[in-house]
Amino acid sequence: MIFDGIKKLNKGEKHLKITCDNAGGQNKNNVTIWFYLYLVICGYYESIELNFMIPGHTKFKCDGSFGLIKKLYRRTRVDCLDHVVEVVKKSSPAGLNKAQCYEGGKGFQYLDIKAILGIYFKKLPSIQKYQHFLFEATNLGIVKAQEIANGPFAEFNLLKTKKSDIFEEIKALSILVLTPPPLDHKRQEYLYHNIRPFVKDEYKDITCPRPFYTGNK
Repeated sequence: MIFDGIKKLNKGEKHLKITCDNAGGQNKNNVTIWFYLYLVICGYYESIELNFMIPGHTKFKCDGSFGLIKKLYRRTRVDCLDHVVEVVKKSSPAGLNKAQCYEGGKGFQYLDIKAILGIYFKKLPSIQKYQHFLFEATNLGIVKAQEIANGPFAEFNLLKTKKSDIFEEIKALSILVLTPPPLDHKRQEYLYHNIRPFVKDEYKDITCPRPFYTGNK
C-alpha cells in the first residue's frame, strides 16, 4: 500500500522521509529494508530516510487521525464495508482521512515483494537495535544504520551477488500480484451464525451471506 501511495502521490519529489513505530511484523523488518533499497535502485528517490521512534514514545500525528476514526466508529451503526468507508470519510472535519479500498485490485494491489526481493537482498543483522536508516542513490544496495539519532552510521551491503548488471536486473523485475483468497468455510459459518443476527436485514446478504459450499459438502 505504501508503494501504491508513492505511485499516486509523488509529484517528482526525490527525497523521502518515513517515520514508523517499532512493530516488527509491519514496519521494522527486512522486507521493509529491501523495499526501500529497491525504490532507490529503481530511481523513485535519490535518498530515503527511515526513522523508528523510541519504544514507549511512539504516538504521533497519524495516531490522532486513527483516533478520530475510532471515536466516530464507536457511535455509528456499521453493517457493511461501505459504512466503514463513510466513517473514515466523515471522521476528519478537515478531510484528512481517506478510505483506501481494495476494490478487487482496482483500488490497490497486493504485491509479493518479499518473495522477489529476497532473491537479491540478504537480511540485515541485528536489525532491531537500529532506529534510523539511510538509503542513497550514490550507494546502491547499501543501507546505513544508526542506533541513536546523530550517532555513527554502520554500513551494510545487502546485495547477495556482485554481478555487474545486478541493478539493471532489479530495475526490470516483475513483481507478482497477489489475489487474496476467499473466506474459508469456517469463517463463513461464523459470520452467518454469529454475526448475521446483529446486522440489519438489508445488509445481511452483503456482510454475512449463507455459506457457499462446493462439491458434495
